[in-house]
Amino acid sequence: MKTLNYVLLLVFLATLGSCSTSVKFPVSSIAPAAEGVAKIKKDKNNNYDIELSVKYLANPERLNPPRKHYVVWISTDRDKSINLGMLVSDNKNKASLKSVSSSKPTQIYVTAEDAGDVKWPGSQELFRSGSLNLK
Repeated sequence: MKTLNYVLLLVFLATLGSCSTSVKFPVSSIAPAAEGVAKIKKDKNNNYDIELSVKYLANPERLNPPRKHYVVWISTDRDKSINLGMLVSDNKNKASLKSVSSSKPTQIYVTAEDAGDVKWPGSQELFRSGSLNLK
């Protein structure tokens, strides 16, 4: 009986964690080895928790033209682009960002920039998600 209760508890916890939306990004033309995945979850305060992780990400200084940072953006349901912050890389070519937005994201995209605090996205885009259908 204890085993059955344990299994039911695990199934319940798994369904709670599955309320997030997972987004895989298409292959990038400027960094084709990069593999990006984002997870978006609406929290109890109606904010959106956004986690982005990218594997096999080339250093932005190796791009043509070279840049200093990768910046993560969202397009919102109010037709506004918001800078969520810079992707933080480790020494194994993996990068990640965790952020929260009060605006509902309709797309997520990553650009290569010379500064991390830019107000508008540049034209050197690493990749962009399709339209997000969040509840």
